[in-house]
Amino acid sequence: MADGKIGIFVATMTGLAEMCAEEVEGALAGAGLECERRLMDGLDSAALAPYETFIIISSTYGHGDIPDNGQAFFESLSAGADLTGKRYAVFALGDRTYADTFCAAGDKWDQAISANGATRFVDLKRHDASAGTLAEDIAGEWAAGWAKCL
Repeated sequence: MADGKIGIFVATMTGLAEMCAEEVEGALAGAGLECERRLMDGLDSAALAPYETFIIISSTYGHGDIPDNGQAFFESLSAGADLTGKRYAVFALGDRTYADTFCAAGDKWDQAISANGATRFVDLKRHDASAGTLAEDIAGEWAAGWAKCL
């Protein structure tokens, strides 16, 4: 890992995924783990190289699309990257009102990362904006639930 740190990578349009990443980072820090949180702006799949464990936090927008700031990263990942031996988790944001594309960006991240050889260490977590819960609270609770296992 990058000096023993866990990478937290954020794809967001409105900043909500970044708020979720802050809560995940806080939960991991509370478990004694070091993290490095990065927006995906200007990054490609090479940004994953220093991390043995990483987390993708991504909203979904449009018709199940990856947020603008994560598209180059996603395209680079989809073109192929050796992620063998790496562990990952995905926190996806969406809205069940759009049933056909609910958390589709998170599903795309999960599939692309898995196809490149990484192993998901916890089930993909989907947050529903229409559920009446705060995404950042759910993200923090989700991370706190598995952080001590790392």
